[in-house]
Amino acid sequence: MSALAAVSTALFSDGAGAQSPAAQSPTLVFGILETEQPPLVDLRNGEVAGGLIKAIGDEIARRTGLRPLYRLVPRNRLEADLADGLIDLACGYSPDWLPKVAITRFSTPILVSHSVLVVRRADSERLRTLGDLAGRPIGAILGFRYPREVEAAFIDGTWQREDAPSAESNFLKLRNRRVDAILTTDLEADYRQTADKTWAQALTVLPQTVGDHEERCANAPRSPLPMETLDAAIEAMRADGTLTRLRLAATGRAAS
Repeated sequence: MSALAAVSTALFSDGAGAQSPAAQSPTLVFGILETEQPPLVDLRNGEVAGGLIKAIGDEIARRTGLRPLYRLVPRNRLEADLADGLIDLACGYSPDWLPKVAITRFSTPILVSHSVLVVRRADSERLRTLGDLAGRPIGAILGFRYPREVEAAFIDGTWQREDAPSAESNFLKLRNRRVDAILTTDLEADYRQTADKTWAQALTVLPQTVGDHEERCANAPRSPLPMETLDAAIEAMRADGTLTRLRLAATGRAAS
């Protein structure tokens, strides 16, 4: 090959065949439950389009030089998909919620949430405390693992567990008087009170929380992101206010 031909070939390859830096970056695959809803995840046409977890995931990927991808996963497959390497990270979980994942594979916390009970505002005078709900049907999410004290109340019959497939279904059941209260988180409550004024007028949150959660990212054994790199990225996001800013944007409140 002549020198001129070699130069021409090199120029052609570098121009037409080159990829952008983002396209060349290794991927970081986040597992997202199919049942997730705002403010954590916004699903549109079967795709992850937004939400707090996506915002945090995008920022982790940006700071670590990886390209984020989001894969929807059934609730009963999340732990297995992490173990099998089908997904790299699952963010927004307490170790108690994913007991099959080794505790050493969980990151430093990305946020703290609180389990709360929501009742109809019309019933708030007679349902003021956790004790007032004794023996009553309480809306819960199918397959969800609640704090130990809540699970104990369901097991011993203090509360009657009424499962629904999603948070949205639970809120509808409460409005339609099919349950007397529902379990949710302060993240969900803050979001709904900000985004839906009719919800804020119809329902109220009991002041007593029923469990605190340090929510983290579960990092798969074969993840391209080392634990120390993941933790460093999250700590930097906490230090510079990014985690607070993202939570405020997603829920309307920086913290409850």
